[in-house]
Amino acid sequence: MAKKRFREGTCCVLTVENQSELHYAMPARCMEYDALEYAGQLRKRRIRHKREKDLKGSAQFLSGLTPEEKLDPVVTLVFYHGKKKWEASRDLHGMLNFEGENEMFRKYTANYRMNLYTLEDLKEEHFTTGLRDVIAMMKRSEDKEAMKAYCRENENRFQEMEEETYDVISVMINHKKMDEYKEKNRTEGGKVNMCRAFDEMMADSKRDGIRIGEKRGEKRGEKNGERKFAALAGRLMKDSRTADLERAVNSETFRRKLHREYGMG
Repeated sequence: MAKKRFREGTCCVLTVENQSELHYAMPARCMEYDALEYAGQLRKRRIRHKREKDLKGSAQFLSGLTPEEKLDPVVTLVFYHGKKKWEASRDLHGMLNFEGENEMFRKYTANYRMNLYTLEDLKEEHFTTGLRDVIAMMKRSEDKEAMKAYCRENENRFQEMEEETYDVISVMINHKKMDEYKEKNRTEGGKVNMCRAFDEMMADSKRDGIRIGEKRGEKRGEKNGERKFAALAGRLMKDSRTADLERAVNSETFRRKLHREYGMG
């Protein structure tokens, strides 16, 4: 995501890279992004000067810039919100091999420092906008009880949450019914009661868990029943009791009697 920031006649290009996984080449990748942005600025300046024919002298024609002309600074921020701790390089030198005789080239090799921010680096209490709650919930994303506790501790804000903040948290939670909860729990002014929505999500998740457990139990019961009947059929065939086997197929009561007879429970 890139955005230009204008203030008092100046401009700065701000770029944000969101990472949920470790990226071992990220310093080089960010450096490439910045270089491409600067190259794009130079290309636009050359095109404009060519159109206006205002460059003077060979140095200006070669550069495509006037001596006073400056490019807009480019700042790339990497926001890492993955589960693992960031263990990759934070600058270009960390990616380069300076072992042995290569060490002598370190001081001649330009470094590129990546602007990396992780969830560990960010303190939610330092923010006053909805970003405060987004960061707090992201930090607790692996623990629904902790998320619920934070929601209760900040109930006043969560009862009237901005829709944009709710949407960001919904993406992070990744529950299929978050949009449905939002529509059911709207408040005046277009805001959303996140506390009620979160309670509904927890209740649905609990019910889903129970249903999944029941289905798994049913499947295990069916498999156990099949194995048990197969064992019984084997015993009956061995004892040449084909008539009893046919009767057992059609009568659960008779099957239970045969199970007890053969000590199969």
